[in-house]
Amino acid sequence: MNCPSVVYCKPEATREEELSTDILVVGGGLGGLAVALELKKYGYEPRVVYVGRLGGHHILGDAPRFSDDVDVEAFINKASGLDVSQGFFDGMYLYSGGVRYRIRYRHLVLATGGVDVPITFPGGHKATQKTAEEVLAEPPTGRRIVVWGTTEWGLRTALTLRSRGNDVVVLDNSATLRDTKYFEKVRGKIDFPIITAVRVREFQKGALVLEVVTGKRENEVRRLEADLIVSAVRLVNPYVPVKLGFKVYYSFELSSLVPRRSNYGELLIVDDRGKAVGGSNVYATGHLYGAVRERHIVEHAKLLAKYIAAKDGVESLDNVKDALDKFLVMLTVEANWLYNLSNRLERGTDGTGRYVEPNVIDVPFWASYWPQIEEAGEVIVCPCDNTPIERVLREIKQLNKLKELKVKITHEETDLLRQMKLPRLSFGEGVCAESVCLTYASIMLGALLSQKPSYFLYGKPEMLYGEVS
Repeated sequence: MNCPSVVYCKPEATREEELSTDILVVGGGLGGLAVALELKKYGYEPRVVYVGRLGGHHILGDAPRFSDDVDVEAFINKASGLDVSQGFFDGMYLYSGGVRYRIRYRHLVLATGGVDVPITFPGGHKATQKTAEEVLAEPPTGRRIVVWGTTEWGLRTALTLRSRGNDVVVLDNSATLRDTKYFEKVRGKIDFPIITAVRVREFQKGALVLEVVTGKRENEVRRLEADLIVSAVRLVNPYVPVKLGFKVYYSFELSSLVPRRSNYGELLIVDDRGKAVGGSNVYATGHLYGAVRERHIVEHAKLLAKYIAAKDGVESLDNVKDALDKFLVMLTVEANWLYNLSNRLERGTDGTGRYVEPNVIDVPFWASYWPQIEEAGEVIVCPCDNTPIERVLREIKQLNKLKELKVKITHEETDLLRQMKLPRLSFGEGVCAESVCLTYASIMLGALLSQKPSYFLYGKPEMLYGEVS
């Protein structure tokens, strides 16, 4: 199996076999290890498969983590008592050790985490660009490095690269820091510039041309010399849920497509109108659940293990409900945005049972910030095979028999635009592209055309247009 990173994975197999397990845990990061260890206490023998590094991105870099009380290395050491192996699960087959297994399970736990994705801007695909995960695996020295992203992960990446003797600048299109709590924690260690409200015009001759929004009549234009551009933007990886037939919806809190699920983490089956109609034997924990702090990941993994055990009759349902109450109280105090998101994913927006996703205005990895068509043509919408936006827009024109396609949207044009037929995403070949492009391309097209990202995957729900009583 050729997997240079968690994103670019091309499974290889010379034979096929059958494999059965009571619980399959996909992902060997903190969430996957925590839930597997907890399940083992109930007598289960979970099988953990993962791509990349055991421990996930949490073990990369030497900068402080937000949750000092969580010892990730200890979870890795305890994993020696688990059935852990490298392998890629595509929703039906498990690829491991040159064998393609048709796998059967009673419960499937997805702890596939987030994936770092490139930022996009004119000329960006020609730039020397890596993701944070890639560059922290073998950190360079003595380079001029631009890190994109002011989340904890972005600042941790920048601190690590600075400690290795690199000149570092951190940029973000957000008007403010995305993680002020972590910034306050490490403020004394930061000796590099952090520039927010940035729009990247282009990359040319080893320099980023920036437009910085200052609040004045005209924005400030700067040139920033760079040997390397590092993206610390992370998206939830919904690859397996989509392959299994679960519907995913855009969450502005996570800037990602995420599946409907209960607060326990159980993925929900939804009807064509987006209303939850039942549960499943598939669960999500770790970053896929949306918890970005290590402590939240561990606590949710424990809760999910209790819930699975209760479904099988080896744990008291009252104990599970008590654990859920304590977990939700913790989120209310420490991450209220995540508490609100969890409730919407379980109960629907305003308790309607339907999850109403917003139209996308901006996304963290679109560094050029709302380009028009003439500016966006060469911007890459699929980083795996370098598919440019102009190709996708050309397909849209042909499908709708349009003479032209305008991106500057007025209120009068919005209704017409929402009725537009859009091509299904089918960029690239194999799972290498799909694991990130499904999310990446959908969100970017949504931002460009003011559409909901799920429209590109499933079409527009009939309920929005009065066709369902």
